[in-house]
Amino acid sequence: MERSETAAAREWVTGLVPATWFWSRDVPVRPEIARPVLSRLQSDQRVGLWGVARGLYWRGYPEGHTYHGFPPDYRTGALMFAGAGAGLCGWSALNALGWTLQCPAKSFVSVVGRAPRPIHPTVVYRSSGNPRREGLSWTEVTVLEALGWLRYSEEPWHMCLESLSSGDSVARTGWDAAIRPAMLRWAAAAEKGATVETLHRVDEIADALPHAVVGVSETAETSTVTAAAVA
Repeated sequence: MERSETAAAREWVTGLVPATWFWSRDVPVRPEIARPVLSRLQSDQRVGLWGVARGLYWRGYPEGHTYHGFPPDYRTGALMFAGAGAGLCGWSALNALGWTLQCPAKSFVSVVGRAPRPIHPTVVYRSSGNPRREGLSWTEVTVLEALGWLRYSEEPWHMCLESLSSGDSVARTGWDAAIRPAMLRWAAAAEKGATVETLHRVDEIADALPHAVVGVSETAETSTVTAAAVA
């Protein structure tokens, strides 16, 4: 039985489309079987498996592929590892939405509660004390964070609002993560230090988006993510 489960685990991983994120719990065998299989596969250049964080893996490009050896997108990995309520913050939030061309050298990721240990030197976690964010998508949290950094935007507010209402900002993030007006308002009301101006802008966003606006790939709650979904 153990041998067949080992084979099943290997076949499942190698059967994934290159550049797919997954959790060890997604492997359809017992955890005690999956762990050693994943450990061995990381040393097999024919597979191109990366162990990015505890329990989080990236099936990269196998040996012989043009992109063999290319590392995973640690920004996506950091968001997944951060759990519910994660999103980009600071310059990373502004850049992801297209509100600035300034691209920070590191990815700044907001988390609810205590920040985990960064999964990579290119990742910086920042803590948020707003538990309502746990009900938001990556995009919604990123929008809340970007509003707090709006003074650094290279675009005037009316252009930022237009990019949200048109769906351009959401599409730019590459996530199938909706902006839901009611949820955005609900979470914004509990933001520590939120100014009257910020809350007014949240209302403007809600008025401009009578329906949820979605992008092209992935929500924070989903386990497996492909490269096509986050490129």
